[in-house]
Amino acid sequence: MAEAELRRLSGVLDELARAVAADDGAALYLDDGDGLLNLAVSTSNAGGYANNLLDRIRGRAEGRGGKTLTISLPQANGFMILARKSGADFTQQDRTVARLYARQLTDKGAVAGSPLVHSGWTRQLEAIQRIAARLTRLASAEEVGAAICSETAQVIDHDEAHVLVLDAANRLRSVAAAGSGGASAAPLPVSGHAADAIVRAVRAGVPVLAGSVTDLGPERPGTYSMLIAPLHYESRVTGLICLLALGSQRFDDDDLRLLRILSDQAAVAMENSRLLHGRDELVQELAGLLEISEAAGGAADEVQLATLLASRLRAATHTDASLVALWDVGSTELRVVCREGVGGSATIDAAESPARRSVLRDGRPRIIQADSPDVGVEATQLREVGARTLMLLPLNAGGRTIGVIELLARHAPRYLTEAEMHACEAMAGLAATGIERVRVAEQLRNAADMDLVTGVHNHRYLQERLRQEVARSARSHSPLAVMMLDLDRFKPINDKHGHADGDRVLHNVGATIKSHVRDSDIVARYGGDEFVVLMPDTTDERAAYVARRVVEGILSCRQPLSDGTTVSVGVSAGLAVYPTDGRSSTQLLAAADAAMYTAKRTGGRQIERSTSRIVIDVGPAAAQAIG
Repeated sequence: MAEAELRRLSGVLDELARAVAADDGAALYLDDGDGLLNLAVSTSNAGGYANNLLDRIRGRAEGRGGKTLTISLPQANGFMILARKSGADFTQQDRTVARLYARQLTDKGAVAGSPLVHSGWTRQLEAIQRIAARLTRLASAEEVGAAICSETAQVIDHDEAHVLVLDAANRLRSVAAAGSGGASAAPLPVSGHAADAIVRAVRAGVPVLAGSVTDLGPERPGTYSMLIAPLHYESRVTGLICLLALGSQRFDDDDLRLLRILSDQAAVAMENSRLLHGRDELVQELAGLLEISEAAGGAADEVQLATLLASRLRAATHTDASLVALWDVGSTELRVVCREGVGGSATIDAAESPARRSVLRDGRPRIIQADSPDVGVEATQLREVGARTLMLLPLNAGGRTIGVIELLARHAPRYLTEAEMHACEAMAGLAATGIERVRVAEQLRNAADMDLVTGVHNHRYLQERLRQEVARSARSHSPLAVMMLDLDRFKPINDKHGHADGDRVLHNVGATIKSHVRDSDIVARYGGDEFVVLMPDTTDERAAYVARRVVEGILSCRQPLSDGTTVSVGVSAGLAVYPTDGRSSTQLLAAADAAMYTAKRTGGRQIERSTSRIVIDVGPAAAQAIG
């Protein structure tokens, strides 16, 4: 090429380098007519390193780093290399500008004197460019791996291709594998010389060319050639590409150089897919945080909020089962409030689980793997049931741990990155705050509804529930029984032993009443030494039976006093039933009260029905104790 033409080409390259900020120079390579690509011209700052084509493509000549951009000149049988010293990527705008300059060179015949003969290298590099362009459009590691396996045959002849990436636990995970013609390929061996070569490539970050390998497992008898190129991204290894070919010495140094070029493109595509996946996961995490935050702000039920948390965390961690258990401080038991995908009892004894105790004590998560050398209780239990991973996340609220969420992976081990762990802890923290708020609100409601002396409901709660039950009975045409109880000769206990002992007796009587009625019945203190029991859906006969049990239970108890002695108290009871004895709460209470006073006037120790008397024979022992 004439000197004047070379100067003109050099001027165009200088102008192009300035236009795209290629501060490490530019170089033009053309076919010399014999199928070999040679340096035709370069900018002044490109230096001698531009003579080494492969190193220039990789941007590593003389220890140089930075970024490179390759622009093909198919009409001129060549291409340009643009380089930056910094790590900033060339943008799409830079690529467009470079292509315009390339078109200017070919349209004006600036390089028309070069022969139009395609070399093997040109076709291979163009194929790598096409593969790289395809990889940038893929959104997952599996898609990138599959594309590498299917497209690598365009530049390197082989029988099998494998793509593996490093997971959060720094373990190699296969994302794609393909044999000849797209057939499936057996996994790579985990031991022997082949495995050693893979480990060396990952740890040292260097490519490996093994010309004769014979220990590839029973699926691959005979001798194979192996070619391994690690995936480098920002000075770290993120995975590898491994090619296998049946027979010895099937690969050469040129194949290794080409695979290294392809591995660089694949590493960038893998990182892009990871970032896209991370973005999608972040969107899901934010949606989960928002949903849990909204639920925590308005939740009235700890079970509903715990179920939402378990479902969200199970999806975020890709686990198979979950449960949420709450802890009552001062005990070793965890109360299970919800389960998904796993059975078990209603409580968990933390005393039998060192890992759960540490989570409750320290408020920090624990992840237990079944295949770890740990011989702890939890790891042993995982191995016994065939599960792989147990994740224990604390529920921290107000500076203390109120429970734990357990996530179980059955089929494959799970590891959480630091970012994933922070997201899970954030969700758990929001839910824990909501659960604690619900629990405190429930305690406050109970405190407002409870009589502090007797431990049963108070007068206000009684009136509210009685109105509700009367309305329900009216709608459903079901009976409602009301029993009024008044202790006989209780005042002498207060006068002789003091109000502290009197309160103790009232508390014990309240406990006795609750123990002799159904869970659905409502026990309340009406005032002084009077109690009321509401019995929904209860007929006259059933109410009389319950009343006998309650009265007999009270009469048979000895009440301990502070001086070491005991006393017994008598009781009179009156019964009224909706709608026979009244159709309003006021009428029913008045009827039950009137029946109770009738029983009291006739000697006490009996139950009086508002329309007929039912006398209980309490026996001589009880009569003597009361008497």
